[in-house]
Amino acid sequence: MRASDKHRVRQRRVAHGLLMVISFSLMFVGKADILAWRNAQMGANDFLAPAIDFISIPVRGVETMVEGIRTVASLRAENVRLVAENDLLKRWQRRAEILESENRQLRSVTGALAPQGRVPLTARAVTAPGGSFAHTVLISNGVDKGVQPGNPVVTADGLVGMVVDVGASHSRVLLISDINARIPVILASSSWPGLTMGKNGTYLELAFLPEEATPAVGELVLTSGHGGVLPAGLPVGRVDLAEKGFVRIKPAVDFRHLSFVTILLGGLEGVDTDNLQLEEFYTPLPIDESTRLLEGLNASGARQ
Repeated sequence: MRASDKHRVRQRRVAHGLLMVISFSLMFVGKADILAWRNAQMGANDFLAPAIDFISIPVRGVETMVEGIRTVASLRAENVRLVAENDLLKRWQRRAEILESENRQLRSVTGALAPQGRVPLTARAVTAPGGSFAHTVLISNGVDKGVQPGNPVVTADGLVGMVVDVGASHSRVLLISDINARIPVILASSSWPGLTMGKNGTYLELAFLPEEATPAVGELVLTSGHGGVLPAGLPVGRVDLAEKGFVRIKPAVDFRHLSFVTILLGGLEGVDTDNLQLEEFYTPLPIDESTRLLEGLNASGARQ
């Protein structure tokens, strides 16, 4: 037998031996006690678990810290976004409130009826009406819009007054509540004519009624159109009190909430309006009373 053949036989025997060892090992593992193997595995887990838990504590802390940082950053960005949205909503709210107020004020003139031959022109009340000695209001249109002295001023509720002074872009209106205001009117139910007189107060006085007239409380009072300055049919107010020949009128317009008005342009052709200047009107002086104005002083300043 040659040397090479002997070498092959030796290798084959070694391979056969290894195969037999592996086979016996597999047979031994297959027949081993599984319960014992599991007990050994559980024992290893019990031994390693505390160490693994101890090692994982700082890892979990780092993860919690990173998550907290991410949450804080997210909350900060969300807070910035919400603050910006809140500011935007506040601006829109203010804008909505302004528009709502303006819309409510404009509704006071949208229903104003323009008599035939008159052209309505909306104007804003620049000043608040009222005062101690003159009930007037300044409005925002003047000669540039064709406003003339004598033009009636109304709202959807009724007559406000009459233009008495006109500037380039503003006009002054004499309210019907002014002591100089004299409005020719009629009672809507009976058509009896009369004249309202302002008292620089909340109410008007209805005078020059015929003796046959019997005004009823709540009766509507309209402009009569006499004189040609004011058109007929504008609501002036309602009878508030009628007793012993005295008739009190409550104006149809609440002058405390006067924001927008309608000027009725035109209709003054041939009407003399030269005497409508405000300077020619009567301005009452304070009543000279002898009572004390201040404690210890009378009207003349003498101490009492």
